[in-house]
Amino acid sequence: MKNVGQPLAQAAVWGLTAAACVLLVSVHAAQGSARVQAIRAERAEYTMDGVAWNPLQAGTVLQAGSTVRTDSMGVVDLNLGKNGDWVRLTPSTTLALTTLNIDQGAGETIVNTELGLSTGRIQGSVRKLSASSRYEVKTPVGTCGIRGTKYEISANGRVTVEEGMVEVFYTPAGATAPVKFEVPAGYTFDPSENSGRGGVVPTPANVQDQLKEDIRQMHSVVTEGEKAQVWIPYPTWVIPNRPFNPAPGLGDAKPFNLPPLYHPTSPPMTPVMPEE
Repeated sequence: MKNVGQPLAQAAVWGLTAAACVLLVSVHAAQGSARVQAIRAERAEYTMDGVAWNPLQAGTVLQAGSTVRTDSMGVVDLNLGKNGDWVRLTPSTTLALTTLNIDQGAGETIVNTELGLSTGRIQGSVRKLSASSRYEVKTPVGTCGIRGTKYEISANGRVTVEEGMVEVFYTPAGATAPVKFEVPAGYTFDPSENSGRGGVVPTPANVQDQLKEDIRQMHSVVTEGEKAQVWIPYPTWVIPNRPFNPAPGLGDAKPFNLPPLYHPTSPPMTPVMPEE
């Protein structure tokens, strides 16, 4: 007669061992979060269900699944901690914190960060990640894979890299599959290049300098509840729908309006002349 007790006992041991392994893995896995480091201008709000929107305040801790949006002059800095460090929402931006996972693996920290940028523009810095980690920003026209870099991404697909490298998977209008572009430091992916098929071009020096300054400011500490007195969004000559098209210094003497500024005592915007 066969001894059925031994196989059953072994199966029980194996089952307990597997359960223990699952338990160990779950102990090391954790959900990340995003802390509102500063609201530098005007207002912002967030939602967990897409229906009820709540005012955002400095110090608020947001969980995965949250969506944040700024008003027409709002500027918000988020600290994602181990999930990538810093992200800034510029005016009229909507950003979903889709995934914020942290897994303390064998000898390395594996993070899985996914952000959904549906409108507007974000700036950010991402620390160097482990080879198994993933940090992605998804827009309506593609996906940006980021690893150890400083960047700016717009919902229309435009990507500027100040440091590091970004892989852009861009889907042109009418295409059935995305096309991969590698964008190194000092370059910009412009979806309007090549008749809408996209292309990588050098970033103008003034745009590069502005992005560098914005990211430096983002890392500066702001007291909770305090607002920065002035924030200049983007070089005036690349703001959509500005009064004239040529860049300053190219012979066009028409006046243009300064970008929106936040300041309690700021006078109304007045036309100024571009510098030669």
